[in-house]
Order: sequence, then C-alpha cells, then structure tokens
Amino acid sequence: MSESRPPLGPAHWPGWLLIGSIWLSHWVLPRRVRRGIGRGLGALAWHFNKEPRRLAGINLARCLPELDAPAREALLREHFRLMGQAIWDYPLVWFGSRGRLRREIVIDGIEHLRSLRAEGRAAILMVAHTTALDIAPPRLALEGPMYGPYNPFDNALADWLISHGRSRFGNLPVSRDAGLRGLLKALRGGGVLYYLADEDYGRERSEFVPFFGHLKATLPIIGRLAAASGAAVLPTMTVYDEARGCYRVIIDPPLDDFSTTNPAEAALRMNVALESQIRRFPESYMWTLKLFRTRPEGEPRWY
Repeated sequence: MSESRPPLGPAHWPGWLLIGSIWLSHWVLPRRVRRGIGRGLGALAWHFNKEPRRLAGINLARCLPELDAPAREALLREHFRLMGQAIWDYPLVWFGSRGRLRREIVIDGIEHLRSLRAEGRAAILMVAHTTALDIAPPRLALEGPMYGPYNPFDNALADWLISHGRSRFGNLPVSRDAGLRGLLKALRGGGVLYYLADEDYGRERSEFVPFFGHLKATLPIIGRLAAASGAAVLPTMTVYDEARGCYRVIIDPPLDDFSTTNPAEAALRMNVALESQIRRFPESYMWTLKLFRTRPEGEPRWY
C-alpha cells in the first residue's frame, strides 16, 4: 500500500479508459443515475458470475436458514447490485476531494474513536468484508491516519488503484509479512489499526469457534494485539444507506474488556460481534467469499 508510480504501459490502457469513463460519470451524471448504472451492472453480474453466486448460495443456506429460498435469492440479488454500485463509486475514493468524501461518506460512531484518540489509547477497528469495504479508509483518514495490513494484488493496475485509495490522506500500510510485531508497532503511541477480521487463514493458525451457528477457522490475533497493546476493539462495517443516499462507516462502541490471551475466547468474542453487525446489514456482507473454506478434522468440505 504505497504511493508508487501508476502503471501506464499499453497493456493497462483499456483499464484506464474504463476508469476514466467511470470517473467522468461522477462529474456529468446525477448521483442517482450514476448509482443506478452501477446497480444495473451488478444485476447483470448476478446472472453471469455463476461461481460466486454458487458460493454465496451455500453460505446463505447454512448461515441464514430462517430465510426461505426466494428470500435468500432476493438478498443475494441485492448484494450483487450493491457490489456493482460500489465498484462504480470507487473512483470517488481513488480521486475524490476531501469535501466530496465528507459529503458522500458519513461516519456513525466517530465519537468512540475520537474519545480513544483524546485519551492517547490505541484502537483496533475490527472490520467485516462488505461490498463497500474500500470506501472507508480514505474517509476515515480525514479524521486521523491509521494503519492497515495489505496484500498485493496480481493485477498491477488494480493493485495501484486499491493501494492508492487506501493510503490517501496519511494512511500507512503494514505488510502481512511483518506479523504480530508489525501490527503492534502500528498500535504504539495510540495508533489506529484497520483490521479485516473474518478471513480464513487455515487450520494451523486458527481457532474453530461458532460463526452463524457453524464452526469457522478464526484467527484470534485481535485478542493478542489488544492484550499486548491495551488497544480498544471497535466493530466496524461500511454499508450503503439508501434512505440517506450515502455510504455509512458504522463504528460500534468498544467491546468491553476485550484484552485476553485465551485464543478461543478472543476468536469467539470477535465472531459474536461480527455476526451481530452482519445481521443488521446482511445484503452488504461478502457472502461470495469462502468463509468456511477450512473445516475441522473429519468434517466434509462445503464448497
């Protein structure tokens, strides 16, 4: 996540042409029309992206069994529409001005983070994967810089755009190769860490604890970070609010006494908090991920 030079070679010209077209729409089209285009493309993606749709269908059937098949399909269709809209809106966070970011992205619960910063206390934003995930970092940076782990993308143009968006206005990267030491360094002196908490890192590094009623391989590192640094842990999620016509970064109050060296306890508390947020905005969550890729010994694979 660095401010390296953008890739400008001929191989990337079609990508830049598409990005330029999308950005132009931000200037010449009303917001409602622009987002309607994105939602329409997301609706088309639902029809043609069979594998992500299959993965999401498995996850929804297992995690939200209270919904019947038509309700799950309706939720998934809306998920794809929101994804298309967010992708069409990404130039906003890649190139938009501070004023525009403040107008189109609001933060609910910023007082929790401000209070911790005033105390000089470190904070871990415990983030769930949503369709609008990359909308949040540059907007949060306007309230104060933060750190975020980053894995490079294989596509050079996509990697530059995403890293550029995430590192705007003072945000700093932490290589995942830096491990626990690098994350603790980021929290030193009251730092803020933007940490994706719902990824599956395999059996060896994880604890198997419930998530939507099923055992999930869960990395318990947030508990270790909080215990070692004294950081507060705040569940965080970014969604689109149709009624308000803007994106919302939702920061919940700090979890009570999250510091624990018991990895299973930390992983469970993390999953409970994540599930609580996801149930409030299920259409925004990334059900297309292989959330349960790693299964406990002896259990069959889901996907």
